[in-house]
Amino acid sequence: VKDIKPAYSIISAVAMLLYWLLLTDLTAFSMRVSSFLLVIGRVASEVGLFLGALVYLIVSFASAISSLNQKLKDFAGMHMGALSLWEIALGIYPTSHFETLIDEVFVMIATSMFAILVSIFLTNLLIAQLNGAYQAVYEDMVGFARL
Repeated sequence: VKDIKPAYSIISAVAMLLYWLLLTDLTAFSMRVSSFLLVIGRVASEVGLFLGALVYLIVSFASAISSLNQKLKDFAGMHMGALSLWEIALGIYPTSHFETLIDEVFVMIATSMFAILVSIFLTNLLIAQLNGAYQAVYEDMVGFARL
């Protein structure tokens, strides 16, 4: 019985997700909610492009930093560097760890460049992409929602 319990819990979790997914069919009763769901579906690809660019930047900067001659635990290897850069991009990297970056000048320069690219360039690019995608869909939004 104990062997079946984990499999049953996974199957029940998938069933609940599918149940909530079926509830999106109720958007047909409200034109406003239906058009909003349509816009979300069209704009989701832009968010995917943003995440792809973010992953590209993380991998490229992590490989560059791991090739430097440095002795930081947070950047020891590409996997640790990628995790640290992911935390920097999300803004959850501990501030106490930034003090250790000062000892390694080139790592500090690389992480600063990464933070600037992510926080200014990629974020503004995401906003521009979302705005452009929304403007392209807005004109036909209500017509598509009725379909």
